[in-house]
Amino acid sequence: MTIDIDLKDSKLDDKIKIPKSSRKKNITPLSTEEKIKRRKKRVTLFLFSLSFFIILGIGFLVYKGYIFSKGIGFKFDPTSLISAQNKELKKDSSGQYTNMLLVGIDTRESGGLLNTDTIILASYDHTNHDITMLSIPRDFHVEVSKDTAWYVRINSIYASAEGKEKDSGMDALVGSVERLTGQDIQYYAMVDFRAFVEIIDAVGGIDVNVENSFTDYMYPKGLGYMTVTFKAGPQTMDGETALIYSRSRHAQQNNEGTDFARARRQQKVIIALKEKISTNASFSDPKTLMSIVSSIAGNIKVSEFTIKDIEAAFELSKKYDEAEGSVFSFVLDPSSGGGLIVDRKNMESGAYAIGPKLGFGKYDDIQEFISLIRKNPKLYSEDPKIVVYDTGLGFQKAKEQVEELKDEFPYLNITFAGTLFRDKEGIVIYPKEEEEKLESIKMLSEFFNTKLNEKPEYITSNLNGQDVTILLGKSIQLNEE
Repeated sequence: MTIDIDLKDSKLDDKIKIPKSSRKKNITPLSTEEKIKRRKKRVTLFLFSLSFFIILGIGFLVYKGYIFSKGIGFKFDPTSLISAQNKELKKDSSGQYTNMLLVGIDTRESGGLLNTDTIILASYDHTNHDITMLSIPRDFHVEVSKDTAWYVRINSIYASAEGKEKDSGMDALVGSVERLTGQDIQYYAMVDFRAFVEIIDAVGGIDVNVENSFTDYMYPKGLGYMTVTFKAGPQTMDGETALIYSRSRHAQQNNEGTDFARARRQQKVIIALKEKISTNASFSDPKTLMSIVSSIAGNIKVSEFTIKDIEAAFELSKKYDEAEGSVFSFVLDPSSGGGLIVDRKNMESGAYAIGPKLGFGKYDDIQEFISLIRKNPKLYSEDPKIVVYDTGLGFQKAKEQVEELKDEFPYLNITFAGTLFRDKEGIVIYPKEEEEKLESIKMLSEFFNTKLNEKPEYITSNLNGQDVTILLGKSIQLNEE
């Protein structure tokens, strides 16, 4: 949820090296009563860190403290205080999901109207109690408006609309994301990242496992640049460090210098914030809560919400905890959907762009992919490279089975590699490493009706280095309707 912030007043050195995480402190076990009290008091920020509950958390603080009630979207509805009606969050047309658009505003030195360089669609599944987060890269090109065929970067939609009519920017951006994704959006929140830095500092920092080491020699500072370095491994970050980690996009190591890598880092920070809030007892401290409220005030714009929404969020947070819900992250980049839905484009101006493989404005494949990742986020988040071999079934029959597999699991990276052996029996499906791609192995094994999930002795190499290998041998039992 982080992108660019004005750092010209930063006190950082010209070169920053991020230390490894310090050891976590032991936490004294709490009684059941204390746990219940702590859960109630931390709900506000817990919901905030779950992305699309951000507006409801703010609303709770507003409702309790009677402060900052104007300009952030809170609507006081006295009838909701006495209504016996069940409290529920707004849902999409399917009745299963609540969707929120989370936007990060770029507040660098340029001033004036600002680009929205963080755009995340978060969806809560009321049936399975999971959350999916889909980042839309800033270079993704969409229509300027519904009735035009003029395409621009999606991160410019907000500023363009605001330039024409004040307070129209969020409606324009919401409309663009709805057309792109095919999803109804019930709530939105736009955050100025001055608030983001202060919130992370208020919670005492966040613990992030940096996946890859990298150095950015062109991180913006004032009118120039500075060098920042991150080392791989677990570490604790304060607000400024988390912002730099989320914002950096000029590294040349480990493929960390792309907007797509940055989008993934942003989601890691959101999840880390959620984890910190949900395990930290300090949120019973009014001083901490008020520090966060003061950070948010004036630095956030949200859609309208009511006390009924807030109460519904309380109930939902309990269900999420009880169901041990998970958060799944996706980025709408050229590698997503098995590389089948998004492509790099050449604009007449020479500008870099990405857009649908079907062509600008054609979102059918993207919308189908989004529906699939919401139905089975665990499978698609594993994003396995799957290679299938004929080991006795016969080339043509094996090829037909691969086509059926692709129909069953569209937008997975599935390749048929031809005949490997001609005399082996049974269907074998196994991962490159034990305990990896477990959901993929489960779903593929169910499709082929097999329980053979260990690498056979006659396979003596890693073949093509794929994540999941499927061997189609003789006496295969095909699925029947």
